[in-house]
Amino acid sequence: MRSTFTFTTLILTILMYAQNTEPLSLSLDEAIASALQNQVTLKNAQLDIDYANTQVSEVKAQGLPQVNGTGNFMHSFLVPTSIIPGEFAGGAPGSTIPVQFGVPFTATAGVGVQQLLFDGTFFLGLKAASEFVNISKLSLESSEIEVKEAVTKAYYMALISEQNIAQLSESLTNIENLKEETKKLYEEGFAEQLDVDRLVLSVSTLEINIAKLKSQAGLTKQLLLNTMGLEVTKSVILTSKLPAIDSTKTTELNAGNRVEMKLLDQQQRLNELTFKRYKMGYLPSLYGSFSYGANTFATENQFGDLGGEWFGNSSYGIALSVPIFDGFYKKAKMDQAKIDIRKTENTKQQLAQSVSLQINQAKTTYDNALKTLELQEKTKTLAERIYKTTQIKFKEGVGSSFEMINAESELTTAHTNYLNALYELNVAKIDLNKALGTL
Repeated sequence: MRSTFTFTTLILTILMYAQNTEPLSLSLDEAIASALQNQVTLKNAQLDIDYANTQVSEVKAQGLPQVNGTGNFMHSFLVPTSIIPGEFAGGAPGSTIPVQFGVPFTATAGVGVQQLLFDGTFFLGLKAASEFVNISKLSLESSEIEVKEAVTKAYYMALISEQNIAQLSESLTNIENLKEETKKLYEEGFAEQLDVDRLVLSVSTLEINIAKLKSQAGLTKQLLLNTMGLEVTKSVILTSKLPAIDSTKTTELNAGNRVEMKLLDQQQRLNELTFKRYKMGYLPSLYGSFSYGANTFATENQFGDLGGEWFGNSSYGIALSVPIFDGFYKKAKMDQAKIDIRKTENTKQQLAQSVSLQINQAKTTYDNALKTLELQEKTKTLAERIYKTTQIKFKEGVGSSFEMINAESELTTAHTNYLNALYELNVAKIDLNKALGTL
């Protein structure tokens, strides 16, 4: 029985390990969706929305009936004594008689209800709390934009690392094939040992560079996983490709598209509500109340009678509170709100100018990246043509291994530069979309 249990445990452990080591296949859209679900920053932003909703409930509670129950027990071991004129109790006129009103044991129970009937500051406070929820939602939107930008750039970086490795690996294959061909030519007396040595050195250099790139590619994938909020030790397979050249772009300036401007607009609404709330504080507030209770009594040496008979009491009423003078407190608060309104308006104007500058900078960067990519594409085409010509000359015996190695190196560099330019163009497109508020 014990061996069966051990075997079952071993199988389960192996299965769990296999699940943990199974490569994670990710497209760009899947990476973004996973980040939006797992990123701690976004989780906290969502909790901020939940917290803001609880604040709305807190304000609403102030406008609902407030019900309180009361209970009290009192033992007056010395019942207070009062003095009354003697003629009131059948005594001699001009004399006084000490009497005790009350009993030693008293118990009370009751319930009271208070309801807000009118208070202008309450309704504006409720509106302000609801607007604060919108600020939390916009903050979440801002965090989502930042996460999308970071994940997309990290994904593209990981892609370009893989493609650079693939390009170098192809070059390594070509150089190795050329090395083997040159060895045969050397053995037949049609090549020199120097040609073989050059190719062997070139193969060794490429192998070292590929090993370095593989390490860097592993780090870029770890960066991607970390940006997504996942465990960085997972193995990842990237299924998307770098987007091709896209010369179309929107550059229409509309600062209102930016989430930062939306946040400022929302803050301005809160400032205005704050001003109105203190202004409404000059109006009266009205409350209604209702209470019901009962008392029970017991005399000395008759404690058991307590609770035997209850005497009810009840009342209702309306209370009006009219503010007359508060030492200019509300005026000071209104002046502060006015200043906040002007400051927010100034910040909005500054942001509009900043957005215009960011868009122009992003547009210039994108245009430069597009021109660079077009030039790199021409360079790549030229390097491919030079490589083919050099290859033909070498096979016909009129070219040297040195020329062939240079042509292969130039071709690899041209391909690598083209891929890097394509990456820079896509990054520039992300920055432009973010500046335009369309990311």
